[in-house]
Amino acid sequence: MVRLLSLCFVLFITCLPVKADTPPIPKNKKEALHSFDKRLAQENKNKDILKKQSQHIHSDLASTKNKLINTAATIQKNEDDLKNFEQQIANLEVKKSILEDDLKADRASIAKLILALERIRRTPPEAMLARPDTPYKTAQSAMLMGSIIPSVNRHAEKLNKNLETLHRVTSDLELEKTSLLEASKDLKTQHAKLTSLIKKRTKLFTKTNSDIVARELSIQQISLQAQNLEDLVKRIKDNERKEKIRKEKERKKAKYITRAKPSNKIVDSGTSRLPISGIIRVGYKQADHLGAKSKGITMEGRAGALVITPMNGTIQFTGAFKRYGNIIIIEHANGFHSLIAGLDKISSVIGDRVKSGEPIGILPNSSLIPRPTLYYELRKNGKAVNPAIKFPSLG
Repeated sequence: MVRLLSLCFVLFITCLPVKADTPPIPKNKKEALHSFDKRLAQENKNKDILKKQSQHIHSDLASTKNKLINTAATIQKNEDDLKNFEQQIANLEVKKSILEDDLKADRASIAKLILALERIRRTPPEAMLARPDTPYKTAQSAMLMGSIIPSVNRHAEKLNKNLETLHRVTSDLELEKTSLLEASKDLKTQHAKLTSLIKKRTKLFTKTNSDIVARELSIQQISLQAQNLEDLVKRIKDNERKEKIRKEKERKKAKYITRAKPSNKIVDSGTSRLPISGIIRVGYKQADHLGAKSKGITMEGRAGALVITPMNGTIQFTGAFKRYGNIIIIEHANGFHSLIAGLDKISSVIGDRVKSGEPIGILPNSSLIPRPTLYYELRKNGKAVNPAIKFPSLG
């Protein structure tokens, strides 16, 4: 009986409820309301802090983009200056070579004339009179000799002028080479500044967009499935439409919005400017290197030239695509898209809203490709159109 009672006591003890670690129960309703208000105030404070941080990041990003545009403009001006210096140096080198050849010819002519005069000077007058020629021939020889001296003088004057011109050309050539060296140093400095700003832009953009990696993987998959550029643009547009729907659903589900809501609307295209400063080698609908009608334009630029955004828009694709190499696709307002191909390095990120003139990459910089080319194509609702409708200079 005692054992039975002991067993019942143990079972009773083990069945007692264990006290959980729960917050202390407020003593009254007033204290409960005060506790709730305190937590709500802290949450609102945290929300305000996050909002201010987000606003600061967006403000810093906008400021960085403006600095990038200004730096890119300076770099492109330096590239134009370098191109002009190189052309002037090439022209002066040709002029110098021609002058040096002329001087050699003038010196040879003068040497022959002086040699003839020297022979005449050494011939005594008596010997000339004693020559078996007729008096007419003797007089003719004397007249010819008399014309040699003016000819020598003329050649000497021409020689002096050419020498002066050569000295001037040589001096100009040295000045141009000095200017070229200074411009090259300045360009190098600006590129270092640009690289730093691009890193900052990428870092700031990543802070405001947490799904970059997933979007890039999705776009890479699309590029593998696309058959051509037209198909690629269509697939990207479809993917972007689905992405906007997904984000809108997530936004509606979110209880609090701590980050500034990004606008899906693409702002006006802004000032249009060609991606690089260069020469148009193949125009719209002209025969390309394959003999087919070009759907865009092909431009020749300097090795390592900076490539900029032609118009305001959103980066929709970056990477290699078939025979085009590295390309960038930018979505603009009113159904326009820019396709830029032939880049060596790409410095833009998918999803970034870029401004006209903002750097997005550079051309190849290799001795194997001294004059790299860039292909630019403008599309309206997926179809290639004449870029001149956005770039009047091409008209």
